[in-house]
Amino acid sequence: MNIPTERWAIAGIAGAVLLIAGLGFYFLRGPAGEPPPETEVAVEPPPAPSVTPPAAPAPEPEPFELPALDESDAVLRDLVAALSAHPGLAAWLVTDDLIRRFVVAVDNVAEGVNPARHVPFMRPGTRVQTAGEDPDRFIAPASHRRYDAVAGVAASLDPAGTAELYHRFLPLMDEAYAELGYPDTPFADTFRRAVDRVLDTPIVEGQPAVVGRGPLLQYVDTELENYSPVQKQLIGMGPDNLRTVQAALRDIATAIGLTGLPREWVLRR
Repeated sequence: MNIPTERWAIAGIAGAVLLIAGLGFYFLRGPAGEPPPETEVAVEPPPAPSVTPPAAPAPEPEPFELPALDESDAVLRDLVAALSAHPGLAAWLVTDDLIRRFVVAVDNVAEGVNPARHVPFMRPGTRVQTAGEDPDRFIAPASHRRYDAVAGVAASLDPAGTAELYHRFLPLMDEAYAELGYPDTPFADTFRRAVDRVLDTPIVEGQPAVVGRGPLLQYVDTELENYSPVQKQLIGMGPDNLRTVQAALRDIATAIGLTGLPREWVLRR
C-alpha cells in the first residue's frame, strides 16, 4: 500500500456561468366617455403618454466552439479557473494534456489502479508518518492533513459548473479514450465505474494497524488490505478528507445526471 500519493485527477473538470434575463411589460388605459353635446369646451389634447421603450434583448451568448484535443489546454484552464477561487486549483492546471491525463487517471481508478504517476501535482509534499510500534503501528493522524488541500479543492468546485464542462468536453474525452485503445467504449461508462469505486470506499474510523513491507505500508486487517490500491490510497487520506471528497464527487455526479450512487458507509477499526 503506497500511501503517500493520491487518486483521480480533477474530480470532474469544471466551469460554466449561467445567465438569466427577464422581460417586463405594462398596460396603458385611455380615458372613456364623450363631452356633453350642448357644451363646447375647448379641450387641450392630453399629453402623449410616456412609453418606456422596451428593454433591449439580452445578447445571445457566443456559441461554444469545442477546441481540438491537442489545443484544449488553454481553453480548459480558463474555464476551470473560473469555477473555483481555491489557490490549490491553479497548481493542478499548470500541467499539459489535461484531458488526456484526466482520462487516463479515471480509467486507472475505474480499474482500481493507483493513478499517482499521472497526477504528480496532487502528491503531498511530505512522506507518510506512522506512530506506535509493531504490531500496534498505525498512520499518524497528522499524515491525513497532507491531503487537506486536495479535499479543499474538491469541495470548492461548483457541481453545476463541473457537470456543464463535463458534458461539453465529453467528445474530447471520448477521443482521448479511443487513443488509449478503447474506440468502442464510451468514456462516460468508465467515468461512472470510477465514480462508483470512489464512493464505494469505506470511511474508516479509528486507527487501523499497518506494517512495513519494504518501502510500502500494508494494513494488518485483511479486509482493508484486500481493497483495490486506489481505494487504499483514498482511505489513507483519513476519514474527514475522504468524506469531503466523496461528498463533492457525489454532488458533481448527481449534477452530471448519474443516479443510484453508492451511499457513504463507515468501518470502525
